Amino acid sequence: MPTDEDATAADDAAATGLSRRRALQYMGGGALAVSTGLAGCVQETGDGGEGDTDADTETTPADIGTVNVGVLVPTSGPSAPLGGAQRQGAELGVQYVNESDAFDFEIEAVYEDTQTDPATGREKARKVVEEDGAQLVVGALESSVSLAVADYVGQQEALYMSGAATVALTGEDCNANTFRYESNAAQHMAGLTEFAAEELGTKWWFHSTDEAYGQSARAQLDRRIEEQNLDVELVGETMPDQGTSDFGPQISQISNSDAEVLVIPETGGALINFMNQAASAGLKDEVEIIGTALFAQVSRQALGQTAVGTYSSTLYNHKLESGDNQQFVEAYQSEYDTPPGNFARVGYELVRTAAKGIQEAGTADHETVRDTLEGLQMTTVLGETSYRECDHQSVNPVWTGEIVEAGEGTEVELLNKVAGEDTVRPCEETGCTF
Repeated sequence: MPTDEDATAADDAAATGLSRRRALQYMGGGALAVSTGLAGCVQETGDGGEGDTDADTETTPADIGTVNVGVLVPTSGPSAPLGGAQRQGAELGVQYVNESDAFDFEIEAVYEDTQTDPATGREKARKVVEEDGAQLVVGALESSVSLAVADYVGQQEALYMSGAATVALTGEDCNANTFRYESNAAQHMAGLTEFAAEELGTKWWFHSTDEAYGQSARAQLDRRIEEQNLDVELVGETMPDQGTSDFGPQISQISNSDAEVLVIPETGGALINFMNQAASAGLKDEVEIIGTALFAQVSRQALGQTAVGTYSSTLYNHKLESGDNQQFVEAYQSEYDTPPGNFARVGYELVRTAAKGIQEAGTADHETVRDTLEGLQMTTVLGETSYRECDHQSVNPVWTGEIVEAGEGTEVELLNKVAGEDTVRPCEETGCTF
């Protein structure tokens, strides 16, 4: 067991960037305790038995072997276009790890279709863990599917790296085996609320599907408005059931209100259908529209000119010069003959950040990797980031962007940036306990 002296040493290590929990793990630990220096080298030490001396201790490279990874993405159902992009990003992430000298292991991936369905997603998670031997599960971009996958993996000897946005995943429904690289709904609101209140109007209408992400976005909108003391009036809201395809009634309600701004945290087919119907009904001429996924490449490609003149909280742009983004863009462009969008970016980093945790830990053991990932500073396409120890949420910046014409298509013009530490909720407000 760690001693008082170990605890003091752990506090000192934490001051250098190593999480206190991780530092304690490597101190006072009995037989074959694994210790990691701040330079990242892995060292095995004996338990002090006969024949063990400091002189016998050697630093050796990790011998992790092959890591089995289950990649769960929707390639059928309403979220299939988004899932296809996330899968391509994940495939490139696997390729990156397997071809890089920075990793002492290779990834063997198995890809499964969640069908945009929570029950199917959970079953696919069970399949890759119990039948394919996956030590790591990544993906599941829909909030409801991701919650189902997290619930299963949380009870297994495996880790889950989620690509969904519902706050609950790193909030009241969190578990120690789940990490999230994608920015959550609270972070989405950071790129939306202040800008909309200052630049677009103060009478708002909220519209989103009545499911996990929409409910989460609604709660976080209220929280952000109160936290920032914004002079905003919510004049109404519409939250149709998941699967709704005719949005005429909702569009009429919005049109007949005195709303100046339509806030629409929506993704996938529901976003495309609503926006096309709203444009046909002339709603774009009546209100300013700001969303959380209008910036996404797949959304803009599907909407074309309908997206022009709208605004969006923006999680990624392929023109960013942050981190190693340009290396990612070049590799993705070469592989798929198109620049990457946000869902590809998420798939790529779900694999890469997990791999960096495994490499740093020197093992694929899920508990050791879990403790290693907490607070580990990593270079990503968005710059330096880490997974918080309190809730396993990645601390990512967000931007506000305007959708503008660009040649025969559209692009996102970035208007302002909110730093990562200003997007996340305080740990004490998350409701997450491990």
